[in-house]
Amino acid sequence: MFVKITMKTGETMADENGLSPFQTDLNELLKLNRTDSKAAEEQFNSLPFEKRVRLVLNAAGGDRERLLTLDRQSKRLVSALPPDEFTRSVLEVGHEDAGTLLALSSDSQLTYLFDVTGWRHDKLDPARYEVWLPLLLEAGAGRVLRWIESTDLETMVLLFRHWFSVVKYLPSQDMQEPPDDLPKFTLDGVYYLDLFDKKSSDVVGQVLITLRNEKPELYQTIMEAMLWEDASPVAEDALRWRNGRLMDHGFPDRMEALELWARPAPGETDWQKQPSKDDLAFLADASPRSDAVVRLLPQVENLPMVLNELSGHQADRLRAEMAYVANCGVVALDADPADQEEMQKAARESLGMANLGLAIISEGERQTALKVISRVGLPALARQGAAAIRELNKEAWDLIKEGWLQGFPTSLYVLDQPLDRNLAGLVYPRPRYYDPSLPGDKEYRAFLNLADLEQSRLRLDQAWFWGKLLFELIGLDKGDVLGFWQTKVYPEDAREIKTTAVLGTWLARRYLGLSGPLAPLPRDSFNQAVKALQTELSDSLPEEIKSSCQAITDPKEAALAGSLLRNSLNRLLLELKRLNTDYDLDPGRTWGIITER
Repeated sequence: MFVKITMKTGETMADENGLSPFQTDLNELLKLNRTDSKAAEEQFNSLPFEKRVRLVLNAAGGDRERLLTLDRQSKRLVSALPPDEFTRSVLEVGHEDAGTLLALSSDSQLTYLFDVTGWRHDKLDPARYEVWLPLLLEAGAGRVLRWIESTDLETMVLLFRHWFSVVKYLPSQDMQEPPDDLPKFTLDGVYYLDLFDKKSSDVVGQVLITLRNEKPELYQTIMEAMLWEDASPVAEDALRWRNGRLMDHGFPDRMEALELWARPAPGETDWQKQPSKDDLAFLADASPRSDAVVRLLPQVENLPMVLNELSGHQADRLRAEMAYVANCGVVALDADPADQEEMQKAARESLGMANLGLAIISEGERQTALKVISRVGLPALARQGAAAIRELNKEAWDLIKEGWLQGFPTSLYVLDQPLDRNLAGLVYPRPRYYDPSLPGDKEYRAFLNLADLEQSRLRLDQAWFWGKLLFELIGLDKGDVLGFWQTKVYPEDAREIKTTAVLGTWLARRYLGLSGPLAPLPRDSFNQAVKALQTELSDSLPEEIKSSCQAITDPKEAALAGSLLRNSLNRLLLELKRLNTDYDLDPGRTWGIITER
């Protein structure tokens, strides 16, 4: 029983079900493996090596391991995975089941895994090494020795200092027996070790035995370094070697990563004047990669959709660019690479900026986006996205610090929802998009596309226009409005005094014929005011608002005034309709009218 697999090298374009040919063939192969593993093994090994690599890359962690067990050249197949793909595989499988992958890993893959997961930000975390070392020991002394040989001296010293201290004793002719106060553990009668943690002592002991038996000179060098080298220089050198190795694999340092947020250089996204990436041999050595990073973005977004249009080297090149941009996000936002959720969140933010920049430059046109991608690097597009987000951030702060919100005790909270939540997201150090459709208690996420940008822009324009509406078109005095926060009123919570409540109070006083400056409504007129507003909001007021808005000469301002007033008065009507004026109403139980307390 065989599954016919007909793949073109490097093919990635999706079928009508949204699956790439590799994903379709992978699903069929895994299905076959569940019913006839021998047939699946024959089928998989009959494929050319590169196609087997691409099938593995399209598989998830557990399925990747299943494919590797089918391959008769599993060590070669594992070694063909880029180091970041190998690390992702290990983390997806989990440390309890990753023994096979670690046993088959190349030295560079294992080093990358330890460099990413064995550090907590800029400090070595030996406890994280202890997760993987038992798996290395299970793979045999040869695999442990290869790890020791490929690890820099400084890192080994830091690890060992975490696990034990060293006392050196050289026996003399006068004293053949060591003194009683020496630590009890020694492998050579010269270096006596005091192991700190009994839980890790077995693992540490086996590593030491392998090191001492196979590399006695290296063992002596490490012991002497532990005795005489200062801790700080050793830690600094270990970090420098680690960062250098990561940079060799496309993991940038912090300064390079932050360039994604830098101001765009003049002309860097003038794509029609840029040479083709093919002509520049840009990322000519891009190796095959999975779509794991691509899937961090919704598949309807620009970058995933553009990738579906590419095949072969161009698709691999775009995946490599996306992996680099994702790594920039991880480094710049100080995410923990060992924490998959934290890493994906940071990567999604930097990829979102590139996705947004592509939409801005291409104006949302798919074919134009393909042309842009063929000439402009994703970091340049990310800078365009960051610049657009930064402009929103600046205008939001201008509104709070210098605009009409200046002086309000509750600042942006005077705005109704969702304007207050939108503005709050825009003034974060890393501006966020307010998305009420998010599951759970989440409200904010990274900007992803033009729709996010335009929606935030509209809400920001509306927030700005509230000031003109209240203080110019309606003609309220700002000092009178600020007086609501200087006296005892309902609602008692100052953050519940919203623009709609200011508008509702002004309308109530108007309908009751109360003259003088705007002020909280007298308590004894609350029922009468509610009844009047219930009637007017349902009858004549909508037409009056429509006429007033039509009188505004600027079309944009007319549209803003209309949308704000309609939304605000609809909220007010819904609030007041639930009140029965046949009873003596408690003004403390509504936010729609500001009343004396």
